[in-house]
Amino acid sequence: MAKGNTSLLKRRLDIAEIVRKQGEVKVDELSELLNVSGVTIRQDLNYLEQQGYLKRSFGGAIYLQPKDSFDKSHQESNNEAKNAYSDISLIMRCLSFINDGDTLCLLNGKITRKLIPYLYNKKNLTLIVNDLSFAMLAKDYIQGEIVLIGGVFNQKYTNFDKNDVQTLLAKYELSTVIFEIEAINTDDEIAISNSQLMEGYQLLLNNANCRIALLPSRIEENDTFGFASLQQIDVIILSNSTMAEYHQQITNCSFKQSSVNKDSVIYQNSMKK
Repeated sequence: MAKGNTSLLKRRLDIAEIVRKQGEVKVDELSELLNVSGVTIRQDLNYLEQQGYLKRSFGGAIYLQPKDSFDKSHQESNNEAKNAYSDISLIMRCLSFINDGDTLCLLNGKITRKLIPYLYNKKNLTLIVNDLSFAMLAKDYIQGEIVLIGGVFNQKYTNFDKNDVQTLLAKYELSTVIFEIEAINTDDEIAISNSQLMEGYQLLLNNANCRIALLPSRIEENDTFGFASLQQIDVIILSNSTMAEYHQQITNCSFKQSSVNKDSVIYQNSMKK
């Protein structure tokens, strides 16, 4: 069972959503709205800032800088805030594809890590991760089993080979695998920047009932390696900043837009049921 306090988790997620919608909110406003003290709200905001959900401001919290800020430091901060705003949208989109009782494989990435606290009310969930920090975070939120794929640990990720994945698949039937990609290459392959993970990722994709790829706003360009056909994916969730680059390519591969908002868009593979 989840070790975290359910009311605490819910309040903090509610705060993140309020700030996301309003852009800026004050401590006093949140205190009155949620019927808790200002001290409690400040503790919540500090936690949410550490987790990357918002930015603290004097007397409150923000997602977006004022639109009339044009100097370089403000522009960089504004872009960072917009990316965080888009991240939350991708997270909320993912939740609609996760059900009670699922066996969910959540692979390394900044968005997938932020998704973990939002899983707190999913019952009997089996969560499979390939990152030790994911497992440590999940123990406070997941109502179910947490499985860490074996391998060699370093500061960025836990590598795993096909033997690790085959051992895992012998025990678990994967409902859904969610992973971040960095690009879709010209051969219509989804691509990541760490080639050592490709073989394990491919095995997981081959054995999951539903495959969801996330493509968030990109801050820097990295070398990438294609490891699976775009047509193998069931759902692609993109930030709006990446949609313009890939829309035509995705729709040419039999994907249809199923939902669009101002921050993100969902494409679903029309050739898969």
